Amino acid sequence: MAATHDIIVIGGGSTGTGIARDLALRGLRPLLLEKGDLAAGATGACHGLLHSGCRYVVTDPPSAQECYRENRILRKVAASCVEETEGLFVSLPEDGLDYQKQFLAACERVGIPAEPVPPSKAAALEPGLSSRVIGAVKTPDASINPFALAVENARAARELGGEIVNHSRVTGLILRGNKVRGVRVSSARRRETFDLFSEFVINATGAWADQVVETIGLSIPLAYSKGSIIIFERRLTETILSRCRPPSDGDCIVPNESTSLFGTTSLRVEDPDRLTIEPDEVHLLLAELERMLPRCRSARLIRAFAGVRPLFKQAETRNDREISRGFAVIDHGETDGVEGLVSVVGGKLSTYRLMAEKTVDLVCRKLGLAAPCTTHVDPLPGSRKGRFVGLSMRLRKTDPGRMMDPQKDSIVCECELVTRGEIEEAILEAGSSDLNDVRVRTRMGTGPCQGTFCSYKTLGIMAELGNLDHPRPNGLLKDFLERRWRGIKPVTRGDQLGEVQLSETIYGDLLALDRDPVQSQSQEPGGSGRGNSGILPRGNR
Repeated sequence: MAATHDIIVIGGGSTGTGIARDLALRGLRPLLLEKGDLAAGATGACHGLLHSGCRYVVTDPPSAQECYRENRILRKVAASCVEETEGLFVSLPEDGLDYQKQFLAACERVGIPAEPVPPSKAAALEPGLSSRVIGAVKTPDASINPFALAVENARAARELGGEIVNHSRVTGLILRGNKVRGVRVSSARRRETFDLFSEFVINATGAWADQVVETIGLSIPLAYSKGSIIIFERRLTETILSRCRPPSDGDCIVPNESTSLFGTTSLRVEDPDRLTIEPDEVHLLLAELERMLPRCRSARLIRAFAGVRPLFKQAETRNDREISRGFAVIDHGETDGVEGLVSVVGGKLSTYRLMAEKTVDLVCRKLGLAAPCTTHVDPLPGSRKGRFVGLSMRLRKTDPGRMMDPQKDSIVCECELVTRGEIEEAILEAGSSDLNDVRVRTRMGTGPCQGTFCSYKTLGIMAELGNLDHPRPNGLLKDFLERRWRGIKPVTRGDQLGEVQLSETIYGDLLALDRDPVQSQSQEPGGSGRGNSGILPRGNR
């Protein structure tokens, strides 16, 4: 099969979906190809922190300024994805107050509003804060839902005539002479390989950007920095708490929806497809958090996950934290003599919109188009209707006295208060029979039970809607549980151990899923659970 499109975008993270939307707003018809589902890479494996820029203000002022400008823009155009928590950078005795002085001076130089507050006021804002805190600074940080952000951008691109195709892996670029003319695609859904052609190809695959260009003999210097994060089953804070010290392991906790995310680490890895979270990383993170928030030890851990920061490596460094968090838009016509191809690498979730703008600006210049960018003023579809909808608002929406439709408003995922109507909408929008696609769009399966009670219900709804495009539906359920298990395994202790045993009983002993001969769809690496039975540990967040 061969087809022609204006622009092909490879990668369905925040940057790729942001590029697709920007292109569509400028009158082009983009086709976005993603090998998994939206936000399957770094976007879906981040803190969920909308940076104020303060974290980098001392070490990387240009990145700090970019983050702050984008922070202000996204609070307006992506309001439905952003919870305005604000932040506190706190100093402990071992940190001293010298860095806080540098921090405040640097914030003033780059124009980021930062207000020093006494420890007593910080304790009033966050009662669980350690009594050892000797200084604090209030900052304009915020929490952001990265999955909703990618889905909203994809939805906007589709509304404007773009096409979003998931579960379609680009296996190579098609080079004719000195110009990239299209891509070769392997579709998991259609079970076939075919070629697609376009005027331009944009490589927005993050940690996999180098692998894409390698197919035509090019290279991009990337450093793969693994960051591990642990998730608690409830909000331990209402404010984003960060250590006021040079960027280090375990210095930021983010209240995100109904949970709290804490991290992160920075460890060099060689392969972005082979990530594991070791027990000592979890112990390190817990020890660091306990210094700021002593009560964390009594809180229930439900998950750990790791993502890869694709850092653009312009020079060798001893420490990945020394590499700039800025981004680069690479015109391969200028750097390699290969026209029709642009790659965008580096950057952060907080600057995804700016990355998309600069990338599309370059492509439009190459194509001779003069259409201006409007993503800084045009709100995303969900943000046209209102602000961020937190758990308390979702709880009111599901009050039996307010239900408009007893069936559609009934709760399927009790941990995250996801209704049947929301599940149905996600199934139809995703257009696939992958339970993980539903999770990305609704948070189904992300709460304390990690899918124990809602995943089989969701599979049943999928069957009722006629969306089970799989010869053995049990394989879909098994695949979803295996993905959940990989994140559960490193934090299995206490209450979460009981949850695992309950899941094993339901799916292993009652439903005999561990004796189902169907092999899981997931090919991602992991350890092993109970030999070849039970909830096998594979997949990612």
